[in-house]
Amino acid sequence: MKVQNVLLGIAASAAWALAAAGATAGTVTATAPVSVTILAPVTLAATQGLDFGIVTRPGNADSNTVAVDASGGVTISGAGDATRAGGQVTPAKFNIAGDAGITYSTSQDLRFAEAGLTNVAATAPVPTNGSPGVIPASGVQEIRIGGSFDVSAASPIQAYTGSLSVTVNYN
Repeated sequence: MKVQNVLLGIAASAAWALAAAGATAGTVTATAPVSVTILAPVTLAATQGLDFGIVTRPGNADSNTVAVDASGGVTISGAGDATRAGGQVTPAKFNIAGDAGITYSTSQDLRFAEAGLTNVAATAPVPTNGSPGVIPASGVQEIRIGGSFDVSAASPIQAYTGSLSVTVNYN
């Protein structure tokens, strides 16, 4: 009997070991590498405002488009007879600072607080150093932005003020 009890004990232990082995045989584990790159935050600072100068509205029934380019050049186009009357004209300037080689994109939003000008738009930014959308080796890139609007004989005679918002997004 003792041998029989020993054999039953061995058989029970073997069955339990096989059951335990079968339970773990359905579980597998794999390990994947993990990495992260920490970048310095991009900073954006306005260093000069966009100024269209002084423009006379058209005296005729047609309208004009007034545009300032990234270099500060002014053009007045269209069938209206608006003219540039003076004042300082400047493109907006912004400095973008961050890690060299980082690529980015921008969006611009130009708005006047007063009603009366239509088709108000900012131009695409033009860098003064390096390639567009890439922070140069110096870590700082100046961009210049112009804009445009339409003026007509119906545009109120007044000083127009507003804002140019620029958003920088990492690519």
